[in-house]
Amino acid sequence: MNSNNIFFKIVVGVVLVGYMAFIFYQSLKGGLAYKKEFENFKNSHKHYETMVDGGYWVGVMVAMAVLAFVLMFMAPKLASNGQTYYYYLAYGCIGLVFLGLAIDSYTHRRIYFTEEGFFFEDTYYRYRMLANFEFKNGIMARNCNVLMSNRDKIVVTKKIGEALQERQKAFKKAKKERRK
Repeated sequence: MNSNNIFFKIVVGVVLVGYMAFIFYQSLKGGLAYKKEFENFKNSHKHYETMVDGGYWVGVMVAMAVLAFVLMFMAPKLASNGQTYYYYLAYGCIGLVFLGLAIDSYTHRRIYFTEEGFFFEDTYYRYRMLANFEFKNGIMARNCNVLMSNRDKIVVTKKIGEALQERQKAFKKAKKERRK
């Protein structure tokens, strides 16, 4: 098949850009929901404590996106035999993915604690809703599945899961002390 075939280029471009744009859109939609709900949370909870686990990942992802876009603009110098189009396409898609990952890293690695509960991603949860913690200690992924009493499940980093477990215990202890 001739790689210079315009129909082939269009099909590959539409499929790749469409899929990567969809992935980026999902991340952007989650980031905008986070921003909106966090403003509501800040307005209703004046005293909260912020915990960020691995905030440097946002910077790493943004740097990788910038690198991908720089390489995209250098495509004419990098490509050979009329492959410039594919270089533009590949590096542009990689840049979009890294921007989406930066948004996801920002929203998934932050938690805000209050006395009664916590705000994570785009939802406020009460400590009394926490049912169980399942810690995963794999080589690649070290996270915690937090199971709620209403059967919802959120996935947090191991460090955030441990902090949640401690806060829940402190909340239960304070509740017992108030009852006495």
